[in-house]
Amino acid sequence: MDFITLLTNFFELHPYWAYIILFLGSYFETLIGPGFFIYGEIFFLSGSIIAGIGYLNIWLVAFACISGGLLGDHSSYFIGRKYGNNIVSRFFKKNNKYLNPANYEKAKGYLHRRGAKAIFFTRFMGPISWITPFIAGTIHVKYRDFLIYNTLGTIGGIGIFLIVGYTVGSSYALVLSTLWKAGFYIIIAIAAALIVYIIIKKIITKNNKLSPLNL
Repeated sequence: MDFITLLTNFFELHPYWAYIILFLGSYFETLIGPGFFIYGEIFFLSGSIIAGIGYLNIWLVAFACISGGLLGDHSSYFIGRKYGNNIVSRFFKKNNKYLNPANYEKAKGYLHRRGAKAIFFTRFMGPISWITPFIAGTIHVKYRDFLIYNTLGTIGGIGIFLIVGYTVGSSYALVLSTLWKAGFYIIIAIAAALIVYIIIKKIITKNNKLSPLNL
């Protein structure tokens, strides 16, 4: 049984748990710290694929993922605003893959060069997006600017995965539906091919037995 089948079976029985899991996955994916170990794409794509198949409501999936992402980003922003400098000096080390001074300075410099609009674009820039809300809070980007550009970036960044996943899920359902409808004819064709194969094999065997070489 594949992963998608397991998910669809579970979510069919517990649909509300699906939205809660998607919300929490999206929240912790965008929260500074846990976001380095949790990949939101898993939740965005899984939820939208299952919605495309027909087991979940795509609008509720989108609401759960986007609202979770927004809340996670805002939590990171306010953590950075209040504790940012202490966290940077204590936890950003050179030997850390993500929490290192180079990544911090890179994101900080990008924000300074591009202004608040950079918050929107970093949502499409992989690892930098994981620490941008935190750094925006640390360097005290105006909350109003953060709210506007982060909201637009989150909707756009997560929305891309939702569209792709829903399209794949819809196609998956269409293929299964087509195969199901054609199943009877496929079975008949296979059975006919087997019958023809058996008849031909018997004829060849009979002819070999009658051949002078076998006397």
